[in-house]
Amino acid sequence: MKLNSKIPEPVGFQLAPLLDVVFLLLIFFVVTQKIILNEQDLKVKVPTAPKTSEETSRAIDEIIINAREENGELVITIDREIFTRDALLSMLQRMVKVNENVPVRIRGDAEMHWQKMADVISTCTQAGVWNVSFSKKMPEEQSSK
Repeated sequence: MKLNSKIPEPVGFQLAPLLDVVFLLLIFFVVTQKIILNEQDLKVKVPTAPKTSEETSRAIDEIIINAREENGELVITIDREIFTRDALLSMLQRMVKVNENVPVRIRGDAEMHWQKMADVISTCTQAGVWNVSFSKKMPEEQSSK
């Protein structure tokens, strides 16, 4: 008499769900890192100001303009790309055509001459941008609390 004794196959470790989770985490960190790096021109040292009662968070589609002075010349960067005032004006005009409420944040160097900052603000105004904010950092005594 022949007996059919089936031996169950050994249970294996499922790699597909694990790989899905790893790839999702990788995508999350890559996208987050890109957002963090885009906004910062490391040569810009923003001025300090006391904390105000109304601190606003960043908008998703916010354009971050880094402005600094190098050898007496205005240097404007967005996403690590250097712009002239004319190039900035045309880029902002294109953005305003798409979204008239486009938010712009200006990160101006604390040691830059006021006239250079006024030039950047004037360029934003000429392009039709009205939603402008400025970056600042808290003074040392407030940031330690």
